[in-house]
Amino acid sequence: MKRDCDTAIKPQRESLASRYAGRTVVAIGAHPDDLEIGIGGTLAKLQKAGAHVVMVVASVPKDFEIRMAEARLGAKILGCELRLLIDDGPRRIEDLKTCDLVGLLDGVINDYQPAVLLTHSSADFHNDHLLIYNACLPTQRLAHFDFFSYHPTNCRPVPIAFHPKAYVDVTDTIDAKMHAITAHKSQFGGRGLDTEMYREFAHVQGRMMCGWCWLSRKTPPFAWSLANEVDQPGRLSRNRHFGWWRG
Repeated sequence: MKRDCDTAIKPQRESLASRYAGRTVVAIGAHPDDLEIGIGGTLAKLQKAGAHVVMVVASVPKDFEIRMAEARLGAKILGCELRLLIDDGPRRIEDLKTCDLVGLLDGVINDYQPAVLLTHSSADFHNDHLLIYNACLPTQRLAHFDFFSYHPTNCRPVPIAFHPKAYVDVTDTIDAKMHAITAHKSQFGGRGLDTEMYREFAHVQGRMMCGWCWLSRKTPPFAWSLANEVDQPGRLSRNRHFGWWRG
């Protein structure tokens, strides 16, 4: 019989939330509301499991006071610490030189020494999101930590070629995610946009999956990994506490 290797696909005994319990999680979004939309349920789940979760907002392009108040409320709802990367008033990420942006993100890594970093992906179409993703990549030279990219965030449903390798069940935190999203009234209620599509998207993902991924503490840091949130993944499966991680 062929011997299993360390990279073989196999079920793990520990959840994503358990992996980071008692450790620091850093999530980085380009603007206020990106983290709530992309991984709000995951961040609430990690915090609930005992992780110290830091939500890093890179910049506020305009309406600084209003959007910062909304960001603080969103972070409070999810039980997370909030940090503003560019904190000298309204700024666009593209106004910074790449080396300066990387330097600011290096400071975040040095300050928090995270066990995992979650940020935008290369599949995103928003230029600011891509700038953050590309600036996050070189921070891995500073320390060993897991690196996840989350589904591209947007205010309207847009088809995107995003192929996640990890899924997180947020059935127990989906309401917190939705509550945190609606904290950003200037981006949704004030513009007549519906937020329920985010719940529907997570639910559809859950129906397509048999369970969520389990990760082991014994495994090395993960890089270039893509993650999606799912709601109620067990409805089509007898055993919802089962899944695979593809390294």
